[in-house]
Amino acid sequence: MRRQLQVPARIHIEKLFRLVLPAIAILLLGFAAIFSFLTYKISHPEPLQEPIDPSYYVLPSLDVAISASDGSEIPAWWIPGLKGASGIILAPGYGMSRSDALSLAAELHENGFNILVYAQRGSNIIPKRSSTLGLYETEDMLNAVRFMQSRPESNPSRLGIWGVDIGAFAALKAAANFAEIRAMALDNAYGSVSEFLDDNISEDFGLENRFVHYGCYQIFRLTHLFSGFPIDEPLSLQVLRDRAILFIKGENRKALGFKTAAIYNRIRPQKEMISLRKSRIHMMDGEDLKNYDRQVASFFELNLQR
Repeated sequence: MRRQLQVPARIHIEKLFRLVLPAIAILLLGFAAIFSFLTYKISHPEPLQEPIDPSYYVLPSLDVAISASDGSEIPAWWIPGLKGASGIILAPGYGMSRSDALSLAAELHENGFNILVYAQRGSNIIPKRSSTLGLYETEDMLNAVRFMQSRPESNPSRLGIWGVDIGAFAALKAAANFAEIRAMALDNAYGSVSEFLDDNISEDFGLENRFVHYGCYQIFRLTHLFSGFPIDEPLSLQVLRDRAILFIKGENRKALGFKTAAIYNRIRPQKEMISLRKSRIHMMDGEDLKNYDRQVASFFELNLQR
């Protein structure tokens, strides 16, 4: 009988690796492609038309520009109030336009405030930018504060900010750098870029999988690895103990509402928080809008008009 030749185990293993490794590589590339697609879609929301401008509310206004962190310019509306009155920055959130802040601007203008309105990255048609979910937007907010302080009409030592989601996150970051920011109304604030990315993955795609969230976050980190901005640097809440802060959450955005409450609970002494049927969204109208604007305007009147 012929003797059977035995194939060394090493050769079996090499064959196995030659079969398995390409399959693993293809699988990993597939996951990376899916994560990249999801992250891209979230970072590039559909730009919004602005259905109205300040003239709709008979507001005096100037078209101005704020320096962006990448060296470009962010279009903004400057709505002058009384000479020497406090200035308030209005920063509508992700998927919102400048028009979504104008009803509030009109309410605040009646009380003499100077107002600056600008939209977040990814919301403007021109220039078209990708949203960085709060990473670059923080520097944009710092530049908006500097712009506000440079205006001769505005009191540079008493400033306010109204911000929604990304705008609220950027406001918290900016206030840690500017003691002159004395009052903030923060609608659906969150504590980190990764938190907001997770919420958008869940809301836009209905995906609650931790593996998917982790993969998208790693793609986001790689995309902005050389940005020069610290990703997920913790909020400096201790320095805000002497500021007036109104936290706003709504039944329509429950996930972000929980994150807003978490930040509220971390600040000592505790600030003010209100729960509404609707927090601010694109094209908000009706009684929900009127009630919202009245409460935010009353907050700024109480805390900035001294």
